[in-house]
Amino acid sequence: METAQLQIDIEQVLSLILNQGPEVIAHLTAILQSIVQGAGILGGIATLVSRSPALVEMANQLLALISAGATIPEIAAALAEFANTVGVSAQAIMSLLQLLASLLLV
Repeated sequence: METAQLQIDIEQVLSLILNQGPEVIAHLTAILQSIVQGAGILGGIATLVSRSPALVEMANQLLALISAGATIPEIAAALAEFANTVGVSAQAIMSLLQLLASLLLV
């Protein structure tokens, strides 16, 4: 696609969005801020997981525990036991959990 045609297509979509009024513009701004902030957090998670691949299995266990309705103390005990069993550092686990919390609070 040529640059000129791309510009026309972008203008059409932006007109559709931005002519909806201040409420839609505010919502768009919030979405864009979430993308910007979330991208950094997701990058941090990817870096962390690449350094400690066992964190993927920990995330899988966390998902299973939450889905099963485990309590917070049960989840914490299971994750601590998992960390000790596979040798994942406490710092790696806490970093992952803090990044997840940051992502949810964006």
